[in-house]
Amino acid sequence: MNDRQDYASTDLRRRPFKTAIMLAGMTIVVAFTNFLFLFANTLLDVTFYLTSVNFMDTLSIFFETFIWAILLLVLVLGVVIFSSMISLEMVSRRKDIGLMKAIGTLVDTVFDHFMAQSVILLVTSIVLGSSLGALLYFLGMLWLSSVVPSIQFAPVFPIFPVIFLAVLYLFVGYFAAQKPIYDAVHEVPISTLNPVLGTRVRRVGYLDSFGLSFRLATKATGRRLRGSRRTLLSLFLSITLASVLWIGGGIVQTTTSSYITRSVGTNIVAIGTPDVLISYRTSYTLGNAPVENVTLINSTTLVPDGLLNELRGLPIVHHVEERLVEYSMIHEGPAIVWNPTLEQWERIGQDRDGFALVMGIDWEHTISDWYYEGDPINETNQAWIGGRLATSTFEDPLVQTLQLQGASLAIRGIAFDVANNGMMALMDLQMMETLWEVSQPNLLLVQLSYSSTDSVKQIVQIAQQYGLDAQPLQDVLDTDIQAINSLWQLLQPLSIMALLSAFVALTNYLLVSVFSRFRDYVIMRSIGAKPSFLAKTIIAEGVQTSFTAGIPGMLTAILLSLYALVPEAAVPSLLYLPLSIILMIGALVVVTVLAALPVYLVFSSRMEFRVSEFQV
Repeated sequence: MNDRQDYASTDLRRRPFKTAIMLAGMTIVVAFTNFLFLFANTLLDVTFYLTSVNFMDTLSIFFETFIWAILLLVLVLGVVIFSSMISLEMVSRRKDIGLMKAIGTLVDTVFDHFMAQSVILLVTSIVLGSSLGALLYFLGMLWLSSVVPSIQFAPVFPIFPVIFLAVLYLFVGYFAAQKPIYDAVHEVPISTLNPVLGTRVRRVGYLDSFGLSFRLATKATGRRLRGSRRTLLSLFLSITLASVLWIGGGIVQTTTSSYITRSVGTNIVAIGTPDVLISYRTSYTLGNAPVENVTLINSTTLVPDGLLNELRGLPIVHHVEERLVEYSMIHEGPAIVWNPTLEQWERIGQDRDGFALVMGIDWEHTISDWYYEGDPINETNQAWIGGRLATSTFEDPLVQTLQLQGASLAIRGIAFDVANNGMMALMDLQMMETLWEVSQPNLLLVQLSYSSTDSVKQIVQIAQQYGLDAQPLQDVLDTDIQAINSLWQLLQPLSIMALLSAFVALTNYLLVSVFSRFRDYVIMRSIGAKPSFLAKTIIAEGVQTSFTAGIPGMLTAILLSLYALVPEAAVPSLLYLPLSIILMIGALVVVTVLAALPVYLVFSSRMEFRVSEFQV
């Protein structure tokens, strides 16, 4: 076996150019996918820390769902690209396999020889790629520590994920290389030596109108290479991943910001006593810890009726909402449900206590439009609770009750609201006034028809006449949205790496495709074809291949972003999706040109090479 390995390595060294190209491509794929997987996993920990400590649990759901989707795509992408590259390399050796069989070499010897070559390529690329991926990961961690200086990163390298990826690549790559070798050694030599046998030529392509280069490329891509489907799949996954990060990231970011905007409201001026306003603004500021043991309801904090009537008569006021806010002790009410599996009644709940911001809402006249999971409120003894309260205090909140002030409220839904880090509850205003034995609100939310300095100043002056303060909430909303946008910026390096993976996969495919038709290009040069025309043909083939895989990848990413990553998805504008698709197509063209350029340079510098890989 050692002799066979020495012979296999000698054969690889006799083909230094293609061996180096293949090793470089496989090494880059392993490095990029290792970096993407490790860095995305780190971002998952970072966003979990930020959302659980500085934001709220409800926000973490959206970030974690997005990053888990990216991790899954990265893992599948790395496996497909790596296996397709080694498979295409063995496919390109079919002629050599046929020559060895034609001169009488035993089938087992041929199979062992090329499997030894594939194992050498696999092990070498995995070792080099894992090392380069580790270096990229450390560079990414340095960048991340500069972006998020508040987090201290432990100097521990994730060795187990690297080992897992290496074993996975070796396992998948081994069987990906085995199949084309097994198929070739069991064919008659004439079948492996004939490059046209079993191919089909597509007569018309969707880009043929761009000239002769694209028509020739149509014929080239129509001759289906063995293993080309796997390459198209790898390109599809690369473009899908980049599009999900680019297009989907913008959609999820906009949707998350929209949720906050819907709960806070736009052009809002809050009116109340200084203590109430400070508590309310603080509760809606991301990064602040939940507040407990603060009393906001007493005779000095209630809003007089005269102020409410005066505000409603102003032409600049679009809507005025009354709210009653208070920090209160709450209790997890149990639920008794029938368990059909055990065929018995089961008690749900652990009788936990906690503090929460409770807000009394006039459900029919509220300015907020919360996103929620569950059912709408239709009775006064029902409530919605925030995401963090639902996860930290309740076992199964939608079947349990919220107990406070001696009352038990049925929980109808979980609302997306950043107030008090999600430790909050929304209930009927009249019900809350009854429980706290008051008849007036302690907070007014004034929604202006338009926001201006003069209109805000007018509201402030009117509030001061009643001994109250007034403060706009737009700055709080802008600060929250900026915090979310900053967190999403951490994901930008992943989209760049995804496009680089597409570049590597496409370059490898073009190399195999061009070298499989080396005689065709030699004949074209011999009859007067200019190098620029050959370059256009290679680029045209790359464009057709990348568009075949890229356009479906973009559409898949849009569907995932709109219907799978986040509910009630929102886009920044009507032009966001068309412009994003145009930009992605432009990026795809740039990647194709960059992938075709080294292929053309290699080809044009080695026109004197003969086709057989056994000849130096």
